[in-house]
Amino acid sequence: MVRSDGRVDNFQVERALGKGLDEKAIEAVKQWRFRPAMKDGEPVAIRATIEVSFGKMPSPSNVFPGQ
Repeated sequence: MVRSDGRVDNFQVERALGKGLDEKAIEAVKQWRFRPAMKDGEPVAIRATIEVSFGKMPSPSNVFPGQ
């Protein structure tokens, strides 16, 4: 649920990946802030599906050539 203040709470993992990734996704989403939905000019809470993707981080030498 995205609350009227833009914070996320009361959520669940729909497709568990295991290996600690579910916990990392939850940890990340708890830090995110969204622009709340509006109804009649007032912010309101809404149900939302939030997809979190994981990928391999590039090595520092690819990000900062010469290091």
